[in-house]
Amino acid sequence: MTEWRQWPSWRKLAAIAHAPVSGAATAGSLAAESMADLVEAIGRYAPDAYPDAVFEIADEVAASQPAIAPLVNLANTVHLRHREGPDALAGELRATAMRMDASAGVLSRAGSALVPEGSTVLTMGWSGSVRDLLKLAGDRRRFSVACAETMPFGEGIELASDLVSEGLRVEVVPDDQILDVLPGVDLVIIGAAAFGPTSVLAIVGAAEIARVAERVDIPMYVVASIEKALPDRLFRRAAAAGAGQFEEIPLVSLRAVVTEIGVLDSLSAGAIAADRRLSPDLMEKISRSDDE
Repeated sequence: MTEWRQWPSWRKLAAIAHAPVSGAATAGSLAAESMADLVEAIGRYAPDAYPDAVFEIADEVAASQPAIAPLVNLANTVHLRHREGPDALAGELRATAMRMDASAGVLSRAGSALVPEGSTVLTMGWSGSVRDLLKLAGDRRRFSVACAETMPFGEGIELASDLVSEGLRVEVVPDDQILDVLPGVDLVIIGAAAFGPTSVLAIVGAAEIARVAERVDIPMYVVASIEKALPDRLFRRAAAAGAGQFEEIPLVSLRAVVTEIGVLDSLSAGAIAADRRLSPDLMEKISRSDDE
C-alpha cells in the first residue's frame, strides 16, 4: 500500500523537493513540520511502512535540493534518529522547525549591533535573515542601505522594497556599479545558502565583493543559521549543485559569521560545520547517487 503518497504532508514535501527555493530557512522549517506530520501519520496508520517511506521522501528532498543546506540536514536527521521510533523522530523534527522559525529573530538580535549609527551597509540578494537584521537595527539607529539589484531576478530590488516599507533609507545599485560603490560603504552584510569548514556558499557576485572588501579593509559579515552548516563532503556537493546560482567565499575573507549562537570568527564557524554528525546510511546513498 502506498496511500501515504497522497497525504498532504507527502505532497508538500514533494513540492519542496522539486520547486525553486527562495528562502532556505523558510523551506527548511516547512519541510521539517511536514516531515513530522508524515512521520506521525505513518506511525499511526501505516506502521509497516516506517521508516522506509520516510527515507524515500527525505532522500528525494536531499537529492533534489543538494544546495539548500537545511533540507539536506533534514534528511540527515531522519537517518540519524529513525531508530528511536516515529514519536521521537517527529518530536525532533518539530523541534528543528521551531528552531528555524525562531532563528531569524535570534540572528537579528545577534547581528543588529554590528550596524553603527550613521553608517552605510551594502547587501545583495534576498535574505529573510538580513532583512530582519536591518529592520531591527533600523529601530535603534539611523543608517543607509545600498542594495545591489542582483539581476536577473532582482532579489536586491525586492529586499530594497521591503526595507523602504519599514522606513529605512535605501538605494538600489546596479550590479555593474557595486565595486565602484563599495569603497564608500562601512560594512557588507549578506546571507548564505550554506557554510562549510572553510567556505560559505553565497549568491553569485558576492565573492568579488568579498575580495575587494578584504583588500580595502571593509568588514563583511554573512548571516546564516547553524542549520546551514554542512561538513566538507556535503558542502562540496552543495557547491557543485549550486554552480551558476551560488559561489564560494573563503571563511577567512569574512569578518564573522552571524549565527543564532553568536557572532563567530572563521575558525569557530568552520568547526561547527566540520563537527556536524552525519548518518553513514545517508552518506552511502549519496555516494551511490554521485557515482551513477
